[in-house]
Amino acid sequence: MPLPETIGGWVLQDDPVTYDRESIFDYINGAGEVYRSYAFNQVSVERYQREEAETVTVEVFDMGTPHDAWGVFSYAREEEETGIGEAFERKGSILCFWQNRFYVCVSADQVGEDPGPVLEEVAGGISQHLPFGGERPPLVRALPPADLVPLSDRYFHLHQTLNYNYYLVRENVLNLSPDTDAVLARYAPGSTYLVLIRYPDESEAAAALSSFREAVLGAEEVETAEGLDGKFYSSGQEGVYLALVLDGATESAAEALCLMALERLATLQD
Repeated sequence: MPLPETIGGWVLQDDPVTYDRESIFDYINGAGEVYRSYAFNQVSVERYQREEAETVTVEVFDMGTPHDAWGVFSYAREEEETGIGEAFERKGSILCFWQNRFYVCVSADQVGEDPGPVLEEVAGGISQHLPFGGERPPLVRALPPADLVPLSDRYFHLHQTLNYNYYLVRENVLNLSPDTDAVLARYAPGSTYLVLIRYPDESEAAAALSSFREAVLGAEEVETAEGLDGKFYSSGQEGVYLALVLDGATESAAEALCLMALERLATLQD
């Protein structure tokens, strides 16, 4: 996606450097696995310059789909603001936003003491040049809103991403793959987690449910159980969807959250 030649007083420098799914490790080493856990296609790295010493770097990640663009944005976000793209977050001298199938990061290499205005100016100019729009994954709508911890929702596909946010077990007992969609969120009080997963068909969902119950609850027929840590785990299936409650404070609370999630999953249209 060609970027604008100028943004205010900023001028695009040279040609972009592009990295695909294989060569991304040449650019960001181990962190490339985060992007590869989604439908990442490529990233283009470009630089803008204003005057002699001031430069900013722009990274445009083509994540394949709007859902995965939001997924990588949600991966470790702590804040979320509107006004640039579909949403953006600024951390120090870096501002990242998602829009359509793109995830964009703008970093201030050499600017004044407060890089905020520069980051917003350049990021806003990039946003105006990209295709507009982008919806969050349908699974996010199935999260029960009551007691949901703001900005705790994470969208992903693979087992290693689940374990990054909540360590379940070493083995991939949920049979997560690039063909599965999942969202994890935290609920108050305490640190109860809800995981919603969509499988390609009902038989795969049923197999994953049995595997989870056997590994985590101790038996395939058990729906809710107390773990060795004194917390409660509950699970259920609704068609191609699974709902899993992890670290519930009480048995009744875990069952209630799971049931509520299953009811909301039933309303999703494929």
